[in-house]
Amino acid sequence: MNSKYLKYSIEELLDDKDFIGWILRSDNNNKWIDFIKNHPDLKHRAQMASEIILLLKDSHEVLNEEDFLRIWIKIDQFNQLHKKKVRNLKFRRIFYWAATVIILISFSALSYYHLFEKEDRFIFMFNEEQVKNDEARIILPDGKEIALEKDKSTMVLNNSTLTINNDSVIDLPKKDVQISKNKLLNEVVLPYGKQTELLLADGTKVWLNAGSKFAFPSKFALDKREVYLEGEAYFEVINQNDQPFVVNVANLDIVVLGTHFNVSAYPEDGNVETVLLEGAVIVSNPKSLGFGQNHFRLKPFQRASFSKEKNEIKIIDEPDAANYIAWTNGWLQFQQENLIEVLDKLERFYDVNFHVAKELTSSKLITGKLDLKVSLEDVLMALADVSEIDYRIDGDNIIIEEKINKMKKR
Repeated sequence: MNSKYLKYSIEELLDDKDFIGWILRSDNNNKWIDFIKNHPDLKHRAQMASEIILLLKDSHEVLNEEDFLRIWIKIDQFNQLHKKKVRNLKFRRIFYWAATVIILISFSALSYYHLFEKEDRFIFMFNEEQVKNDEARIILPDGKEIALEKDKSTMVLNNSTLTINNDSVIDLPKKDVQISKNKLLNEVVLPYGKQTELLLADGTKVWLNAGSKFAFPSKFALDKREVYLEGEAYFEVINQNDQPFVVNVANLDIVVLGTHFNVSAYPEDGNVETVLLEGAVIVSNPKSLGFGQNHFRLKPFQRASFSKEKNEIKIIDEPDAANYIAWTNGWLQFQQENLIEVLDKLERFYDVNFHVAKELTSSKLITGKLDLKVSLEDVLMALADVSEIDYRIDGDNIIIEEKINKMKKR
């Protein structure tokens, strides 16, 4: 990379075609990233310039270097005219002016969301150990806690009331949604061994799996329907073109209008998996060094696999996408899946602890279908048949070992 960039101002970066090409199309992406990592003094200027480019890009279906430079020249001309009247006009004011114009002309739901998205994320009240060991409950915005006593509970939100298991009717706080760092949200906490179904205010249905946390407002904001998830959930979202549905998980945003999809985002897992069955979703994650976001549009029977460590998204075809929501009907269905991952799911569902022998490598792949409506021992018997393992049950602890007959053959 040319050392000239070390002396470039924000305005000069915005006049440089190579820099614009990197932001718009990731041209020479690795070189730029390495260059900025090695010269941290440049990072702030590059980030400010990239945000302006991306704001303009969100306002146009197609934007190349020439288009951007033509728009930026008009903004600069405005600045020069204004300098005749007001001396020492700072660049920050140009940025505010440009951003204001862009906001006014941005009309797509996705662009609107990313222009106005909040920097803060919802912080759940319970940590992971509390979720594993505590009772299922919902915490209301005023701090009141209500126990969810059934292993599979149902909740229906309607006109500021919450009905639990077709019985208890709870009056929710009548305040509107608070748009601030302290969001007024209802928080569902499910320990291992518990599940729940939830009908949101807009008619969207949510199935929450064991070991999950889910936060949602009593009343959605006018511009978007935003919820937060840690764990696994299946969504059937009601279509509302002017009010996108946004699921916040880890360092990932999933934006939809109306669709059916499953998200698995347990904090202890290395990947966040989004599987689409109907409609369309857009999965977004921050680019390297925080320069804007990557957007991936999923088609039905595709899976977006987001690596938390690498901050990368891979799109994978999933002809057996229905396997990923079998848990909502009391089944665990898997196709060439890692044995350890299958045991992790059983651990959450039955609220037990698996201890796996060292000789069972994480590369062991298995295929099968387990009925989760039966006892744990029945499930383990079926699993032993398809995976060539032996097991011993000691209370809540299950020891998993390689099948003895197989070991003797070696």
